[in-house]
Amino acid sequence: METIRVGGSDSRPLLADLYRPEGIGPHPVLVGVPGGAWLRGDRKGLRHWGVYFAAAGIAFVSIEYRRSTDGPVFPGNVEDVAEALRYVAHRGADHGLDTARIGLLGASAGAHLASLAVLSDAFETPPIRLLVGVYGVYDLVDQWQADRAGNAKPGEDFIERMIGCTPYDDPRRYFDGSPIRHVTYAKNTLPTLLVWGAADRDVLPRQSEAFATALRQARFLVMTRIVGDAGHIWFSEDPLDDPHGHSIKVAGPITRFVRQFIGPTR
Repeated sequence: METIRVGGSDSRPLLADLYRPEGIGPHPVLVGVPGGAWLRGDRKGLRHWGVYFAAAGIAFVSIEYRRSTDGPVFPGNVEDVAEALRYVAHRGADHGLDTARIGLLGASAGAHLASLAVLSDAFETPPIRLLVGVYGVYDLVDQWQADRAGNAKPGEDFIERMIGCTPYDDPRRYFDGSPIRHVTYAKNTLPTLLVWGAADRDVLPRQSEAFATALRQARFLVMTRIVGDAGHIWFSEDPLDDPHGHSIKVAGPITRFVRQFIGPTR
């Protein structure tokens, strides 16, 4: 693993961890966007997936993005994802990456940012081969309402902190920030795999279910993988060598999906 700079400025560099397969390449590449309620976004959170994909012949670039620790960061956090994608497309060859074979994977808040970056016309992104979203937030209003039902205190809601307001202060901002509202026929050449746990109480399964329905209605190729007894966070926390963990249950299906649409490894 090596840490590279994929954008930002001298005062706020945008960093990523690159996990590269053996050999000179060029290697197909997945850009990974970690979760963390828009507060953390630690690129180390997907490190075991980086090791796993590199061993499978697929480079993995785990990125960071602006965090809402000091206040609202939208849409800057989405722009960080878009900037990282542009870097991989334009400079990836310097790192032995195949810039014509780029995929995108996000988990939780990272799935929200990843899907919004490639579906919304507000962000400039290069062509990518596929999208994998793991228990993502795709409808901000629905998630805000679910958080309220779970007794989130005013001012402490993760989405409010990231967006900077409630949906009743600025409905348009929530529309702009919801990937499900940017599903169009024009983007339907993007194969998408959605993964979630049926027992998730932090991001309810209906988020992924509704997103899958919208994508299918717009004629996207959509595949789904539901882990019946899984809650939240496991994608970042379960070791891939744990035969009883949830991550190992989806590792094979995700790898097959990636290889199907990103092309064979060399």
